[in-house]
Amino acid sequence: MNTNVKKGRTADFAQGQYTINEEQLMDISGGDKNSLHVAMKVKQILDSDNYEPPILPEVALSLTQLANRPDVDFPQVERVVSKDPLVAAKIVAVANSAFYSRGQPVRSLGLAIARLGLSAVRDVAFQVVAQTTIFKVSGYAARMRELYSAAQLAGVLAREICIRLKFESEMAYLCGLLHDMGEAIILGIIAGECKKERRELYSLENLQAAIDVLHSQVGARICESWGLPKVLADAILFHHRVNEYKDEMSMATVIAVTDVLLRHVGAGVPQKKADPMSDAIFYRLNLTPNQVTELIAFAEEAVNSDEIA
Repeated sequence: MNTNVKKGRTADFAQGQYTINEEQLMDISGGDKNSLHVAMKVKQILDSDNYEPPILPEVALSLTQLANRPDVDFPQVERVVSKDPLVAAKIVAVANSAFYSRGQPVRSLGLAIARLGLSAVRDVAFQVVAQTTIFKVSGYAARMRELYSAAQLAGVLAREICIRLKFESEMAYLCGLLHDMGEAIILGIIAGECKKERRELYSLENLQAAIDVLHSQVGARICESWGLPKVLADAILFHHRVNEYKDEMSMATVIAVTDVLLRHVGAGVPQKKADPMSDAIFYRLNLTPNQVTELIAFAEEAVNSDEIA
């Protein structure tokens, strides 16, 4: 038994499938020495015995585990959720949103859970975790707000893609929500180091190349440390390089398409309009041109909507 394991990290943290390969890091840094320096520093901190990953709140982990059990019932879910007042309040609020309520309000947590269903309840719990824990880094507050807003939209878009393709969509929202969380983790590491060294924060411009290189690897690794499903970690790891993934019709490809739609509407990233006829990533999912056009329109509408999951 490893008695030196820190709170928030597993005994095999940095030893699992989603390790950061140093040679690959150098290869994909594009020869940018500053980017490589920052990326290597982040890797060094992640590999250090002193690094403590963000702690996944018990409610989120418990709901993820319950979602995999065929015998779960709503009273069990209510007992788990009721231990976290913030998550419970959010679940009731979402159940009363226009998307779910259909004009019939609910007041009790139990009825709210029954209305949403277990998968949606879990997704709401992770929304709260994302807003209060993952996308919360002192010194980069404005960027955290952008990332969280984009993460919510990504969850909605990923789920919509799966629904239209009749894919299993249970994990879609969560994959979208967390797919770029590696950037927030990296910024948290950098902010912590700057505070420790009593130096000014790096500008986002100076960090962007390193973030581009590392964020998917870091995000997948954190997912693994939390014990979340492999489909989620794989979607995070491969969404920028789906050509390396063995299954074209995968959640990784769904998230890659989600990323194109996010860029189309400029959510969390510089805007770049998608072209239904020339963006090949759409057709890895066997989407028709008409479906692509409809998804683009859906993204344009969703980015201005107040509705969440």
